[in-house]
Amino acid sequence: MLKIFVIAFCVSCAFGYPYEIIEDDQGLQYIVVPSRVRRDLDISKSGSGTRVTAGHGGTIFKNDRHQLDGSAYASQNFKHFKPAGPLTTGGELQYQHLPSGSSASLGATNTRGYGTDLSAQGNLNLYRSQDGRTTLDAYGNYDRHYRGPWGTGRPNYGGGLNLNHRF
Repeated sequence: MLKIFVIAFCVSCAFGYPYEIIEDDQGLQYIVVPSRVRRDLDISKSGSGTRVTAGHGGTIFKNDRHQLDGSAYASQNFKHFKPAGPLTTGGELQYQHLPSGSSASLGATNTRGYGTDLSAQGNLNLYRSQDGRTTLDAYGNYDRHYRGPWGTGRPNYGGGLNLNHRF
């Protein structure tokens, strides 16, 4: 069953992946794949079985001032080629303001029967010297677990200022 899943996943990725075939002067063919797309398949074994994780990520939008990246994944444990345990899915969006280096990200992970974890982080550039040697940034983070067997947890958050000077 696991082999069928892995083969089906690989074939679907190959057919769903945008690519172009080009040919050089000697007749050799090359596959050109966009560099902004990343697909991962990770299979790891442990004493309790095999964990299969499939992910996809890439740049959604980019120009000279803004960049938006996104990623998503699904992960499942298998034992004797049968699912063992709940399915875990998650994703993240990351925004970056390129001229200032300010950034923000939002993420979520859900494990069936165990709840959902949400997170947010941000970094805002407040000051940058003309020579770029001194910067002052404000940063913050927030995360919280919702539902599941232990209920909704308390929020965890923090923030601060970061002053950096290169001598």
